Amino acid sequence: MIVKPHPETRVDAPASDEVNDLRITGLIAWMVDGARSSTSPDAFVNDFCHRLVTAGIPLDRFGLFVNTLHPNVAARRFLWTAAEGVQMREGALSIFSEDQYLKNPLPAVTSQQVTIRRRLTDIAAIDEFVILGELRDEGFADYLAQPLIFTTGETHAATFSTRHPRGFSDHQLAALDRIRQPLARLVEAYLLRLNAASILSTYVGRGSGEQILNGRVHRGDGTEIEAAILFTDLIGFTEISNRISGQKVVEMLNDAFDLMVPPVEAHGGEILKFLGDGFFAIFPYDGSRALEQAVKAASETIMEGEAKLAASPLGESLAFRSALHAGRFHYGNIGGANRLDFTAIGRPVNYAARLLAAASDLSLRRVASSDIAINLCTVPRLAAEVEFKGFEGKQKVFSY
Repeated sequence: MIVKPHPETRVDAPASDEVNDLRITGLIAWMVDGARSSTSPDAFVNDFCHRLVTAGIPLDRFGLFVNTLHPNVAARRFLWTAAEGVQMREGALSIFSEDQYLKNPLPAVTSQQVTIRRRLTDIAAIDEFVILGELRDEGFADYLAQPLIFTTGETHAATFSTRHPRGFSDHQLAALDRIRQPLARLVEAYLLRLNAASILSTYVGRGSGEQILNGRVHRGDGTEIEAAILFTDLIGFTEISNRISGQKVVEMLNDAFDLMVPPVEAHGGEILKFLGDGFFAIFPYDGSRALEQAVKAASETIMEGEAKLAASPLGESLAFRSALHAGRFHYGNIGGANRLDFTAIGRPVNYAARLLAAASDLSLRRVASSDIAINLCTVPRLAAEVEFKGFEGKQKVFSY
């Protein structure tokens, strides 16, 4: 361990040195075993801190800081205090350029892989880092920040603070150093799973990601589900994309999806795929939600998304088209060799795609099938009866 003391730090009288080394050894064994009695990250942090306190560490505040792989979240902070337990906060992508991060010890701890310890009775230490002055004002006397170095060399951080007037003793600091490596291994395992779940949810959807993490990774793995099916695309997208650059098209689509996607998630839906200028979403129904409720939620999603888009500057030039249907279909893996896709396949999915094509041909904004029209969030009207490729007879197309 590399300790980086402040050059002007005073050496005060040591605090009580009653560390229970057997309990520290037990804490390490518990972590090496995977802390299996803790069922969540919050529970682990809480149990970890209480075990430290019962081992004789005068801990009043603990912080665990991990960087994440997430499209909107740069880092997570788990903060434990004896009074409030564990609180988790997420930091936006801009966090690493903000003063609250840059004017604190963590950048040095993670980039240089050094341990920083400061006695908060030291005026020079208070002036060095913003967080130390804040902690001193809250009655803390000692602060320790440790690097948590992963097997890859990637580095995160943990901090320990005490209100004990004499701070941490040498024996207590040695105990905290003993637990650093097993803590790093356990946090690495947690972060690997967190990042895997975030990446899978980002690229294949929440439900698909959960299925994959639960072991459905073989070709043919899947299940039959029932859901309202929503297909959307942008009206006039080909003409728009032909006259502006690819980068501008991507920016435009991202801005549009920022308005259309949140209502999907807010109404219990899931985006399965982005299809160029549109997306394919499902709204499952089962024992907790009926078909009628899923269809109503899906149609409300479209109405809300369209209203948000229309109220934005993008609404002057962009509008979405949508098609709604529902039914039972296969939800699982398909592909060849080592390349698989977790997707939805079946007659209802094909029918919804044909509905969207019909909406384009008929110059309609929102359409739904005859099977679900009665369950929409607003009164529909029969717009046309047309033939769908692959389906017998004329199909009724309702608009709303």
